[in-house]
Amino acid sequence: MRLILYFILSVIVLSFSALIVFLNQEPVELILTPPVGGTYYIIPDMPLGLLVLVFFFSGLAIGYLLSFILK
Repeated sequence: MRLILYFILSVIVLSFSALIVFLNQEPVELILTPPVGGTYYIIPDMPLGLLVLVFFFSGLAIGYLLSFILK
């Protein structure tokens, strides 16, 4: 029963993630640093929805790992 619930939850998360990426397809650049010697350090163009999801899920993963480390 628990496996079915995990599967349903993962399908829901995946479908909402796909919806966010689909609705926010405008490519954006993320500038990581101010200009150092006239050079910007940026990440390549990627859709805004994908960028939001990457940072959201990486934040979840970092928080999950820190909860184990700091126990």
